[in-house]
Amino acid sequence: MSEPMKVRRIKREVSIQIGNRKPRLFLVPKDRAKSVVNLLLEFEVNSEGSLPWRESVQDLLDAYSEPGATLRGARAKEGLTQTEVATRLGVPPSNISEMESGKRPIGKNMAHRLSKILNVNYRVFL
Repeated sequence: MSEPMKVRRIKREVSIQIGNRKPRLFLVPKDRAKSVVNLLLEFEVNSEGSLPWRESVQDLLDAYSEPGATLRGARAKEGLTQTEVATRLGVPPSNISEMESGKRPIGKNMAHRLSKILNVNYRVFL
């Protein structure tokens, strides 16, 4: 009877980890690893080339105010119209429009109510 032979395993792939907070691990064939790393390096962004987030959305902040732009973005993320948000809150749609345009402040109570509907932390509206 033949006995199974011990087969020496040869590592044929290289692991590449991307990200710090939620790292993702990729196993790449060893012969292609160098080209994958070169491709990633080609698209690397230096911190010198990045913008602060407020600078990148300055036009929105000028037009709507920071809480208003946040409300507008959170509403769009959830796929809701101003009327739908207003109906769920029990307020006139004009109130939502005025909050988004910066003409009406978003108080703490309203921020709590909006946070439940839009699935964000209430502090982003204050």
